Amino acid sequence: MVSTLITHVPSTTLHLLASAFIMYAFFGKKEYTMKQRALIMSLGFIVLIPDVPKFLGTTALHSLISLPFLSLLLAFLIQKWTKTKYWYSLLATFTTFMAGALLIDWIGNGSRLFSPLLNKNYAFTLLKHELLLILLLTAVLLIVLKTSNKVILTTGLLVALSFLSLKAYGKLELQSYLRNQVQSAPIEWIDVKPHGLLGSNWEFVVMAEDKKIRGTASLLGNDVKVTSRFQ
Repeated sequence: MVSTLITHVPSTTLHLLASAFIMYAFFGKKEYTMKQRALIMSLGFIVLIPDVPKFLGTTALHSLISLPFLSLLLAFLIQKWTKTKYWYSLLATFTTFMAGALLIDWIGNGSRLFSPLLNKNYAFTLLKHELLLILLLTAVLLIVLKTSNKVILTTGLLVALSFLSLKAYGKLELQSYLRNQVQSAPIEWIDVKPHGLLGSNWEFVVMAEDKKIRGTASLLGNDVKVTSRFQ
């Protein structure tokens, strides 16, 4: 289990950072000491619990079907730690799972959202090398941990969301451009994924009957370059 987590350090780190922010947004208080703020942020560890069954070969706990029930159970633990009302702890727990776990997976390698009923993997890949986001969120976390400034927290999250929104726009624009360009044959599928060390560009593959086209594009989906064609 430990070796698997180490292999997925960037993704695991991103899950933990996002969940720490969510927990602090719900339960952090300005008068808390640094130790108390760290304890609140550490509650974000619950985001790793749905991944435990993966080591047994199943994603049963990592879906839209099972996470609400898991939230109902773990909310009791969060309530005990934070001394808040159960409904508030439940909301924090559910938000942590939806945003800190499923959303990040969906914009990463994908997630089996309806497991165990369906085994299909759903993905809208925006992240490949999460280094840029990890550095940003780590810097924000350290500042918030030291200053208890929720304005910094909000600003950091807005910057991260703006960056992801920009990538989503660029991906959709590129997909639209590729559909318009390949009109001679029905398109079977288009695969667009982040490219480069920081994932700030795109690489794509278009399959259309007997044609296979590979290429790259800039962040906003322009400056498209075809690198290879196969027929």
